[in-house]
Amino acid sequence: MNKKFTVFALVAMLVCLLIPAAGTAAADGIPEHTAAFYVNDFADVIDLKTENALVHEGVRLHRDTGAQVVLATVKSTNGMPMQEFANALFNRWGIGNAALNNGVLLLLSVEDDNYWAVQGKGLTEPLSDAKLAQILAADLEPDFAKKQYSAGARKTYNTLIRSLGGEPGTHTGNRTYVADNAGLFKQVTKDYLNQSGNRYRETTGSGVYVVTITNPGQQTLQDYTYAKFASVYAGPSDVMIVLDIGGDNYHVLQGKNIDGSLTNSLLGDILDQEMEPYFAQRKYAEGATATANAIYSFLLARADQRMDEAKPEAAAVPAAAALVSPESTEPVIRQEVPPVTAGQGLRIVGLFLIGLLFISLRVSLRNRRIGDGNASSGGGVGRHH
Repeated sequence: MNKKFTVFALVAMLVCLLIPAAGTAAADGIPEHTAAFYVNDFADVIDLKTENALVHEGVRLHRDTGAQVVLATVKSTNGMPMQEFANALFNRWGIGNAALNNGVLLLLSVEDDNYWAVQGKGLTEPLSDAKLAQILAADLEPDFAKKQYSAGARKTYNTLIRSLGGEPGTHTGNRTYVADNAGLFKQVTKDYLNQSGNRYRETTGSGVYVVTITNPGQQTLQDYTYAKFASVYAGPSDVMIVLDIGGDNYHVLQGKNIDGSLTNSLLGDILDQEMEPYFAQRKYAEGATATANAIYSFLLARADQRMDEAKPEAAAVPAAAALVSPESTEPVIRQEVPPVTAGQGLRIVGLFLIGLLFISLRVSLRNRRIGDGNASSGGGVGRHH
C-alpha cells in the first residue's frame, strides 16, 4: 500500500476521534486567558486603572526575572473545587517557564466567596506554602471580605511581585504628557496622566498625550493635531488626544508604528465608549482619563509580545497549592498531578502523526514579516458635532 496514503488514512481516522475530545475540552468550563494574560477579569470586578497597573507590573517582572504572576477572577467555578479549577487554569494557560516552573496564579471566585493561589514548584523557596498563606491573609482577606476586589487584588499582586524580586510602583522618566491649555483639569488628573505616560512607556513603548484647546485657530482640528504631534516630538508609537472645547470636537492621532494594530476603527470604538458619554456632559477630565486608560489597556495587552516575541513554554503542573478561604486560615494542601485524559492522549497522538505527515511530504511553510514605514504618525479618528 502507498505509504503516503497510509499516513493520510491514519490522520483522517484520528481527526474523527479527536473531534468529540475537542468538544469536551471546550465544554469543561475552563476559559482561555485574555489578551492581557496577566489580568483575566472574567467577573468584571477589577477597575481598568488597577488592571493596567497590574499588567504593567506583570510584564516588567517577566522581562526582568522570567517569572509570571497572573490574576484571574471568575463569578463562580460552577461546582468545581477551587483547587481543581485553579490547577486547570494554571496548566492550560502555561503560567511560568516549563523548565523553571516559576509561575503564580491568584484566583478569586466572587460568588463562591473564595480564593486560591497556586505557585509552581520552582518558586516554593521564595513563595513557600506558609508564605503564600500569610500574603493572602494579610493582603487579600480584609478587602475581599468587604468585596473591595480591586484593592485586595492590587495589594496581593504587588506583594507577590516583590516576593519574586520585582519592584512595583517604580518607574523612570519625567516627560510631560498633558498640555491643558483650556484649563480644564485638576492637578490630580494631570499628575495621573503624566505618571501613566511615563510608567507605561517602559512596557508598551508608547505614551498618550492629552491636549486641551479652546480654538485651533485657522487650522482644522485634524491639522492642528498633526502639527501638535510633531511639535512635542511625539514618537511613532505614541498617541495624542486633542479636545477642542470651543469647537465642541475632539481628535485622536496614533503614530505610524501602531496604526496597523490600533486602527482608526478601534480608536473610533474607544472614543464612542469612553470619551463621548463624558464629553457630551462636559466632563472633560473624566473623558480624557477613561480614553487614555482604554488605549493603555490595548497597548499593555500586547506589551509582552513587544518585549519578548517568544512566549515561555507552558509550565509544568505545580507541585503545591495553598488555600486561605474566608472560613479557614489553615494553608497548604498538597496535590498530585492529574492524569492525562483519553481525549488529551488522542490529541497528543494526533499531533505527533500530523507532524510525521508534514515531514514525510517535505512541506515547508515560511512566514514573512512586512515592516512598517518610518513616518512618525499614522491615521486619526475624530468626532464632530
